[in-house]
Amino acid sequence: MNYNALGFKSGIEVHVQLNTSKLFCRCPSLLRRDKPHSTIKRELHPMAGETGKIDVAALYEQKKQRHYLYENYNDTTCLVELDEEPPHKVNQEALKIALTVSKMLNCKIPEVLQVMRKTVVDGSNTSGFQRTILVGKDGYFKLKSGKKVGIHYLILEEEAARRTSEDKNSVTFRLDRLGIPLLEIVTAPDFNKPEEVQDAAETIGDLMLATGKRMRGIGTIRQDINISIKGHPRVEIKGVQDLRHIPKVVDLEIERQSAELKNKVKTFQHVRNVKEDFTTKFLRPLPGAARMYPETDHPLIYIIPSLLKQIKIPESLDSRKRRLLKLGLNEDLASQLLTHPSINFFETSVKKYKLNPKLIATTVLSLGSEVRKKLNLEIYEPLETDLSTIFNELDKGRIAKEAVLDIFLEVAQGKPLKETIPKYALLSDTELKSEIKKIKDQNKDMPSNRLINIAMAQLRGKADPKKVIELLK
Repeated sequence: MNYNALGFKSGIEVHVQLNTSKLFCRCPSLLRRDKPHSTIKRELHPMAGETGKIDVAALYEQKKQRHYLYENYNDTTCLVELDEEPPHKVNQEALKIALTVSKMLNCKIPEVLQVMRKTVVDGSNTSGFQRTILVGKDGYFKLKSGKKVGIHYLILEEEAARRTSEDKNSVTFRLDRLGIPLLEIVTAPDFNKPEEVQDAAETIGDLMLATGKRMRGIGTIRQDINISIKGHPRVEIKGVQDLRHIPKVVDLEIERQSAELKNKVKTFQHVRNVKEDFTTKFLRPLPGAARMYPETDHPLIYIIPSLLKQIKIPESLDSRKRRLLKLGLNEDLASQLLTHPSINFFETSVKKYKLNPKLIATTVLSLGSEVRKKLNLEIYEPLETDLSTIFNELDKGRIAKEAVLDIFLEVAQGKPLKETIPKYALLSDTELKSEIKKIKDQNKDMPSNRLINIAMAQLRGKADPKKVIELLK
């Protein structure tokens, strides 16, 4: 496909959830699967923005005449999400992350930030609007190919509520996701090939990983692609989850736009959703400036120069990986740790304990999955505080590394760690010799290989396997 001849232009919008508490209250950013405590019913109406006009996308949603049901929890959601209480002071950690990423993307940061309201009446927000803050603008970054790409702006805003069900007359949302801090990074339309769009999504994803504050899991980072060809207005494509599919989605959208121009179909700016076959379907008109107006319940945010000086650009993933490899980790372990939420804990533990970095890495990366598999659990991950206690015990030589899995199998079933550890304390040399003598006496005629297996099974986690073999010989 001749992209230059077609006049192909594209930009990308990357939305990233931040791993902090919520943006305008202190509720945890926790998605839940248990039954909600209560449900409320609402109807939403669009408001005119600063221009005095009602946004075309908001009017489109209003015509559906739906009502909305909101599921909430007494202990992890609050009146802010229900729009029954004004927003609290903006989350300072989330703001600092947004400022950090703005510096990483060479953005200009305004001296005063204004919280704005963005009209949203599709039900995804109880208030009928989304709070949003322009933090950086007019920046740039470089693709892996070396091409320089402009950044239009970087925005810190509230994540939408989570859709759980719908019917002809209503949509049900869960409020656990509403208000999670979300960074929106919008590039200039500087891409002339589909592969450049994919490159940009990967580069921005790596940049966010380097901050150590990117939320993990499906749906926590989303890409919207803006696409146009000569003679056709811009179309925004939502729902591209797998970055490898971006070139295919782009090519199919180019073909669709080309067919519309060829058949002289009336075209207009709008939003489309990606389907399973990578084609797209109409979602709604493209929203515009009419949906924005100032937030009256939150004061202006002043960015003092001393705050910006305190913000340090984090180490790049490539540099960090080189350090991990120097510790003796192989390529696979280093790559896994780079994208793991506990990488900072790993590096702290390596400095704190005189343990093999490979042992610490494999424990951090694999222990949770091993426990889940053994106990057939859907969700379980050991706490970093518990892992730190175990590393300390290993460092002091009070337990064997073979005991770690057994200890956490008990912890995952509700037994306190402090009560479990003593059961797996290493035997003293005298105690070990006594146990080996008992095993030999009870299995006098047993072949040596078989005797080793019996001893290993009985003394698992209570003795160094090398010592056991030496004493048996």
